[in-house]
Amino acid sequence: MSALSLFSAGSNARGQLATGNLDDAYHFAPCIFSAVAPGDLPPGTVAVEDISCGANHTLALLLRNDGKTELWGCGDGSRGQLGPSYVAVVAEASGEMADATAIFRPLDLNLHAFKSREGGSLHEYTVRLIAAGWETSYTVLSCPGRDDVLLSMGADDFGNLGVGGAPSQTSQGDVRPSINIVPLRGPIQAEDAGTTLTVLALSTGPHHTIARLLLASADGSTETHIVGWGTTRHGQLGPMSNTASRPLPFTPHPVLVPICPPGHVTQLALGNQHTVCRLSSATALALGSNRKEQLSGLDDLCDVERVGCTWNGTYALLGSGEVVATGSNTHSQLGRGTGGQGREETIGPIHFPFGLDAGRVVQMACGSEHVLCVVERIQHDEAAPRREVWGWGWNEHGNLGTGGTEDVDTPVKIWPRYGDEQGWVANVWAGCGTSWVLVQR
Repeated sequence: MSALSLFSAGSNARGQLATGNLDDAYHFAPCIFSAVAPGDLPPGTVAVEDISCGANHTLALLLRNDGKTELWGCGDGSRGQLGPSYVAVVAEASGEMADATAIFRPLDLNLHAFKSREGGSLHEYTVRLIAAGWETSYTVLSCPGRDDVLLSMGADDFGNLGVGGAPSQTSQGDVRPSINIVPLRGPIQAEDAGTTLTVLALSTGPHHTIARLLLASADGSTETHIVGWGTTRHGQLGPMSNTASRPLPFTPHPVLVPICPPGHVTQLALGNQHTVCRLSSATALALGSNRKEQLSGLDDLCDVERVGCTWNGTYALLGSGEVVATGSNTHSQLGRGTGGQGREETIGPIHFPFGLDAGRVVQMACGSEHVLCVVERIQHDEAAPRREVWGWGWNEHGNLGTGGTEDVDTPVKIWPRYGDEQGWVANVWAGCGTSWVLVQR
C-alpha cells in the first residue's frame, strides 16, 4: 500500500506546524506525530480526512484501516482549545522535551463522561467532522441512528463555544478546559421524538461558526436548517439587532441563519466578517461586511463549483477550472500582479501563468490571507495529468514554502519544488499563515 506523508510550512510560534520545533518554516517540512518517525503517519492510517487551523493550534482527523477515526492536535492549548487531556500530556512531556507542543498528539475527548440526547454514553460515537476558530475547536460526533453531537472547547470571547457563556467567563487569558455540547436543536422548531439530526457541514471564521443541519423524520421526510453563532455585528449571520435597533456584537448560542431556502445551500465558506454560500443553482450568495469589497460581483457569478474565503476576500472556483476573486489585496491576495493596492472593486480572475488548456484548478484552499490551489497540468505525452500545488498572497511567515517571506502577487508553483520524485498531491489545506500538503508516495 502506498504511504502518505504530511508536510507543513509557515507560522509556528506555538508549534502548530508539528515540525518538532517552534521556528517558522520557510520550506515545507515533514510533520511529526507522537511516537512516529518524522514524515510518517501513525501506523494503520489510510487517509487524512481533514486539517483545521486556529490562531496557533491545529486539528488533524485521521482515518484508520479499521474504518475508525482518530483526532490529533498540536500547538497552543492554553485556552482549552485542544481539550484538558492535551494540557496534561504537554505539561508532563515538557520535562522531557523543550517544544512539547510541536508534534501532533492524540486528543482524548473523554466521551464516557457525556450523555447523548437519547440518554446513552458517547463512547460509541466517532469523530466525523472537525473545525477550528481563532482559539476554539469543534468536533462533530456520529453514531448510526442517533443525533450527531457537536462538541466545542476553548475560548468563548465572542460566544464562540455556542453554549451561551457570560462575558465575565471569557476574559482574555481565562482558561476554560472543559468540553461543551452545543445545543444545535435549540433554534429548530421540531419535535425531538422520531427525528434524527445530522450535521452535514461545519464552517468557521475566526469568531463565527455555521452548521448546515439535516433533520430526518421517521416517515422519510427531511428538513435542512442553517444555524450559526459567534460574531454578528457585520451581518455575517444575517441581520440581528438588540432592543435599541443596534447590531448585536455576537450571539453566544445557535440561531437560525436567514438563508432561504436553506436546502439550496451546498457549501459554506466564512471570512472574518462575511459568509459566502454556494447554491445548488451553481451561484453564490453572501452575507456580512463588504468593507473590503469582499462581496462585490458575487451576485453575477454562474457555474460556481466551490467558494472560499480569506479573512477579507472571496474566491470562487468555476466549472471551467478558472478561479476568480474579489476583496482585500493588501498582501497580493487576489493574485493579479497588483499587490499592496488595498482592495479591488471588481471581481476578476487569478492570473496563472498558463491557460486553461494547459492546467485546470481542481481544488482550492483559503488561508487567513493566502490561497493554495491544486492544479492538474495536462501533458500530451503522459497518460494522466500531473498534480501540482500553486499559491499566492501573504507570505510573512514563509507559509507559501518559497524559502522567503516576500508576498507573492501571482501564483507560483510551490509543490513539487524540485521535481516529481516528491509524490502525488492528495490534498492541501491552508490556515492562519500556515500551509499543508498531503503527499502519496
